[in-house]
Amino acid sequence: MKLFISLLALGFTLNADILLPENFKTDFQQTITNDKGKVIKYEGNVLFKNSKQVLATAEGVETTYTQSLFKWSYSSPTKKEVCTDGIQLIVVDHDLEQVSNYLIDDGINLEEILKLAKAISPTDYQATYKDVEYLITMDKKKQLQQIVYVDNLDNKVKIMFNNMNYDTDVNISTLECNAPQEYDQIKG
Repeated sequence: MKLFISLLALGFTLNADILLPENFKTDFQQTITNDKGKVIKYEGNVLFKNSKQVLATAEGVETTYTQSLFKWSYSSPTKKEVCTDGIQLIVVDHDLEQVSNYLIDDGINLEEILKLAKAISPTDYQATYKDVEYLITMDKKKQLQQIVYVDNLDNKVKIMFNNMNYDTDVNISTLECNAPQEYDQIKG
């Protein structure tokens, strides 16, 4: 579960070299290889939206804050939905018929990673954040294509994005994890 928390606490903010949109949807393939060589492969799709909120203050001054929302819908090898707003993580495991809720305390902060990223080729960027080295690859259109890193459990993680669509409008309601009432509720 810690791996899901790490992967889903990604907050997207732009670096001068890496241009990411306000919204996107994409398919993904995720490969996790442990230190003994065992490989687990996941597939599904991701929705992302930067949701801008305007807060009013007592003096009538408006303050804007941005919340990054993700929904990872896993279709293989298990059916699972993972939703996050960067603070809370909800995992709906349809095979186990359970919903788990977590507060994120130590996830990947892609905003900080991108700020630290240095170009090592026209499409590849490298960054070290919290003693973890990340390799971020962009495609020819400068769209996110791949993220590779070794997590704190020494798993090699590779996430490939396919059919990236930066020109999409993502409705906030599609980013919510929904589960039948009869699913078991687990608080993490």
